[in-house]
Amino acid sequence: MNDKSTSIQFYDSENLLPQQTLQDLEKTERQEIEEEPDILYSCNQLSYGDAVFATFVVAPLVVGVWRSTWSIMDLHSKLFPYAQIYLLGIIIHICFALIRSHLLSRSIATSDENRYFHWLRERLLSRIYTYIFILSCIMHWRGGWGLFDGTVAAVVPSDADPHRPVLIAALTVLCYASIASLRSARNLLASPYFLVTDGKEPTYIFTTRFRNVGQVSILLSWFIDRL
Repeated sequence: MNDKSTSIQFYDSENLLPQQTLQDLEKTERQEIEEEPDILYSCNQLSYGDAVFATFVVAPLVVGVWRSTWSIMDLHSKLFPYAQIYLLGIIIHICFALIRSHLLSRSIATSDENRYFHWLRERLLSRIYTYIFILSCIMHWRGGWGLFDGTVAAVVPSDADPHRPVLIAALTVLCYASIASLRSARNLLASPYFLVTDGKEPTYIFTTRFRNVGQVSILLSWFIDRL
């Protein structure tokens, strides 16, 4: 009798979890498996909605801002020469890259500061920062575009010259091959089809090609990005 009870006790000690617990775990796993398709389906719906919203709402607004600002610069072309605004756009980008961590840390409210005043001030400053960044991007694009057109006009002055389209196509292929070799072709989609919402971190922290630490590393990475 003692042997039997000993063997039964030894058998029970091998069951690390009660039988009821194992059944509950299996039931929970089955429920998770059954719920996964619903979660995936809802995520797909959100992604489709996000793509539609970005294409038909955000993209036209972005194009409108870019085109209108570009046209204003064209109307006052003497105030916005191509080479100067191209360099100015690069300088503003580099300056924002160097102070982006400081801007983010400064935007965090302190316990001694009035939260409503801080919220209002940050909304105003972030919008001014964003508009300056927009201007620098447009100046960089317009300046580079103007330098590209100037190069084509210097090589082939006549618009009726049949070699002009060939030169433009060759330069376009060369530029695309260069950006593809740097594995940066997706940057061509950055405007306007990359949708980013306003917030502290997305506003002040923007990505560069290399995530290096230190002011010199950031400066070098931005020079490489501009090539």
